[in-house]
Amino acid sequence: MSITAIVLVIYLIILAAIAVFSFSKVENYSDFFIARKSGNFIFITGSLTATILGGSAIIGTVDEGPVIGWATSWYMGCAAIGLFALIPFISKVSKLGRFTLPDLLGKMYHNTQAKTIASIIIPIAWLGIIAAQIIAAARILQSFTGLDYALGVIISGTVFIIYTLAGGQFSVLKTDLFQAILILIGLIIISFFVFERKCDSVANLSSLKFPFNIHFRPIDLMVLLITYSSTFTFGPDIYSRIFCSKNIKTAKKSVLATAIILVFVAISIGFISVFGSNCITPSINGSLMIDICKFVLPHWSVGLIALALLSAVLSSAATTILSASIILTDLFEKGNFGNKTLKNTRILIGIIGIISIIIAINFTSIIGILLIALTVYSGAFIVPIFFGLIGIKANSKSLTHAMVTGGLLALTGKIIYYYGDANTGNFIIISSFVINGIILFFGHKKTAFD
Repeated sequence: MSITAIVLVIYLIILAAIAVFSFSKVENYSDFFIARKSGNFIFITGSLTATILGGSAIIGTVDEGPVIGWATSWYMGCAAIGLFALIPFISKVSKLGRFTLPDLLGKMYHNTQAKTIASIIIPIAWLGIIAAQIIAAARILQSFTGLDYALGVIISGTVFIIYTLAGGQFSVLKTDLFQAILILIGLIIISFFVFERKCDSVANLSSLKFPFNIHFRPIDLMVLLITYSSTFTFGPDIYSRIFCSKNIKTAKKSVLATAIILVFVAISIGFISVFGSNCITPSINGSLMIDICKFVLPHWSVGLIALALLSAVLSSAATTILSASIILTDLFEKGNFGNKTLKNTRILIGIIGIISIIIAINFTSIIGILLIALTVYSGAFIVPIFFGLIGIKANSKSLTHAMVTGGLLALTGKIIYYYGDANTGNFIIISSFVINGIILFFGHKKTAFD
């Protein structure tokens, strides 16, 4: 067994030990859901950073380098924009929300049907996001250890399930800060050695320039902003961290700090992806990001980078599995949590994890599956959440129609984008938000906080 493989195995053993320790600390569903609402600035910032910088952010984005060049920086740039936009809404989100985003939506509109629809659609969409993290983890194991992809998916998914199932938010918050530090150190090390080994001047590395080029146009940015960036302003995983914060001031400071960190990460990832696209010959299997690491890094750092990448994936997967399972628990128990709540949530974590493993085995595009999932979510919920937070309330029938219509149109547009005409797909995706807003606006009856 290689040194890198040994490092990864030791790391997984340590995580298992943390999970066991966290399991002993969980006394009730509140501990499991929001870690006793005890998150301070350091831990919430670390958790947000680690959650966002998952496999989709690093491995998946770098893989897009050959297609869109320097414009890969937009992915994390849009995430930062979404967090900056969230800051004015944090006070209201914190005051209205308790455990989940669907619960927040139901309270804003005093509408149990809206909460139910959100509690069904979000976990379904989040299956794709969880699968994207499992795909990324399997590629890490495949590239660094030679493990078969399908076996890597099964091992990764099983670790994610057990780790999350044991301690919930206690497991996640305890390790996210450490994982965020590992991720950022890893990116700094990679960027340094990439800069040392660059095959041309930075300006000439790629003809696919920033902010726009022939493969990434203004309309592509518009779609990315409304379907991706918006999920960081109105997304369940981000809100779960707000609900864990000990107070509103802590949540605001943490979101701001994370957004600033992401700006620098965006620049770093763009540089790494362009270098890999133009200065090395990528392998047939695995990931461009990992190929870059093997090409530029000294032997002593390979294990550390493998650890950093696996940390990124683990944090995102754990948060996403936990968010989806808590939402489904709330759906089945209708907010009447009791003695069986924690047991039911853990069962749902197992079910969601297994389904995500099956998806990951049969669908291997990280960015593709991620953006499909986020597009469905954003088309259905971004406009209703925005309207609710600014005080516009729609009647029950209009709200239901808006969410279902928006989600279906966005999904249709994304399918057409990938398998038909890209321009038509983008137009349909944009129209899903417009139509969603029109249905809500003409169905509104009074402000939500009158």
